[in-house]
Amino acid sequence: MRNVLIAMVLAVCNRPGRFIARALLPAACALATGLPAQAQPTEQHWLPRSDGSAIAYYLRQHDPDRAADSLLVVVQGADCNSVAHNHAVRRYLRHVLPRADLLTVDKYGIDVSLPYRDDDGSDRADCPRAYLRHDNFDQRLRDYAAVIARLRQQGGYRRVVAVGGSEGAVVANMLAARGGLVDASIAFNGGGRWFLDDVLHSIATGDAPPAEKAQAIEGFRGFAHALAQAPSSDLVASNHGQGWWRQALALDQQALLERVRTPLLIVQGGADTSVSPDSVARMIDAVKRAGRRNIDYRFYPGLDHGLREADGTPRMGEVAADMAAWLRALPPSAP
Repeated sequence: MRNVLIAMVLAVCNRPGRFIARALLPAACALATGLPAQAQPTEQHWLPRSDGSAIAYYLRQHDPDRAADSLLVVVQGADCNSVAHNHAVRRYLRHVLPRADLLTVDKYGIDVSLPYRDDDGSDRADCPRAYLRHDNFDQRLRDYAAVIARLRQQGGYRRVVAVGGSEGAVVANMLAARGGLVDASIAFNGGGRWFLDDVLHSIATGDAPPAEKAQAIEGFRGFAHALAQAPSSDLVASNHGQGWWRQALALDQQALLERVRTPLLIVQGGADTSVSPDSVARMIDAVKRAGRRNIDYRFYPGLDHGLREADGTPRMGEVAADMAAWLRALPPSAP
């Protein structure tokens, strides 16, 4: 997959001035899908947006007859798929808070009718145009905030806990930084301070020849610079539009963490080649030096971006159990 990334960047480099390519960065990017798998869909609900579109969300109640005491919000990664088809949420991540009601929210323009497809790094032809035009980090934050507010009002939840992986980790951090939305949060394999550093790490840790890596790194730097200087409304790269790319490259995740006041657990795999574990460690050290004692850090040396061992053995279940233990250990004054 990493060779596909480098080949795409090299193709862009060979066309001067065209750093905005149709397919530049596949699943190796730092905020790629963190929860890949397929499952049967659950019941879909709708919440209108002010622009006339609607948010598709899914609520699985622990007890069908009444709301639970807590709401667990699981935030998916960056692929063009409906979260309703993702079995990792129900198989693993629901155990982070097993007696809670479970909320997942689809991205703009996506609902359960979109067939599941493994992310192979190519742009999928049926990826909804509305998603490509409107999906970005701020939009996801607004959508989650609206749904959480509605469910808090309807269900009377005493606490809300968010957990997200990859891009979902960044969105979970945004929810926590907003204040008043969640009472605790967990972010795994969400990258370091700057998205650009994570992408360059992804290229550098690949198995392509050094000269190709160097050219790919130069090409992506050029793409990022060109996008910042002259955004293109028709950009589609790795199933993302220009709004997503601009926000991903501009977002300062360290500054985001410094605004979080609720308990936050950061989880990082040491064998992650999609984001830079070293960049994450530096970011955590910086926020600790800034006095943020509400942030805990757990490092898993042998696990990759999908929380798997080198031989592919999944460890998401064990990590989810550790997340649950962290939540149980929070002081009584915290959720």
